[in-house]
Amino acid sequence: MSDINSSQEPTFEQTTPDPFDPDTLRLSQDFASTVGVKKVLTTVRCRKPDRQEFVRVRAGAEWRVDVAVFLDHIESETYLVAAEILLELAEEVKPVCLRLAINKQGDTFLWPLKLPRADGRSNPWHQSAIDAANLAEKNWIRVSSNMGAGIYDVFQATGNLPEPTWPELSFRNILELSFRQRRIDSHDHPILRSLLGEV
Repeated sequence: MSDINSSQEPTFEQTTPDPFDPDTLRLSQDFASTVGVKKVLTTVRCRKPDRQEFVRVRAGAEWRVDVAVFLDHIESETYLVAAEILLELAEEVKPVCLRLAINKQGDTFLWPLKLPRADGRSNPWHQSAIDAANLAEKNWIRVSSNMGAGIYDVFQATGNLPEPTWPELSFRNILELSFRQRRIDSHDHPILRSLLGEV
C-alpha cells in the first residue's frame, strides 16, 4: 500500500468563471439600452429652470400655449384655470406662455413665461425670461436672477452638448400629465371657494 500525504490539499482545475469576479459583475455604461429599459414619463412639473441647470426649449408653435394660471404660493403649485372660471379669479390669474423644456438630465418640464400686460408693456424680468427661452431653442442655456439689474442673466454652454431627446408624447398629453390634478374648472373647486371665503 502506497503512502498518502494527508496534509496535501487536493487541487482542482477551474473550468467556470469566478461568479464573484468584479470584472464579470460590473455593468456597462449603456446598461439601460442593453436590457431595453425605457424611461416612462408619468409627471411633468410646471416650473422655472433652476439657476444651476442647463436647459433647452422645444421649438415650434405646436409646443407652446398661452393660458391663464393660478399660482398657489402656499403650496408652491401652479394651477391651470379654465376659461369659464376666469371672471371669478380675475384678480388672481396670470397669463403665461407654457413652453416645453428639458434639462441636461432629461427631465421634461413646462416653463411658464409671463406674458406682457394688457397695455402691451413688458416687465424686464418677464422679457428677459422670454428672450432666454427663445435662445434655448437652439442652445443649452441656464438663467440666473440679477437682482441689481432686475433681469435674468443668461449663460450659454460652451461645451459640445448633445441635442436633447424629447419625450414621444403630444403636447396635449404633456399638459395632462402636468395639470390633471391641478386644474380649476369648477365653481366648487376648493381653491376658488377658499378665495371667495366660502371655506
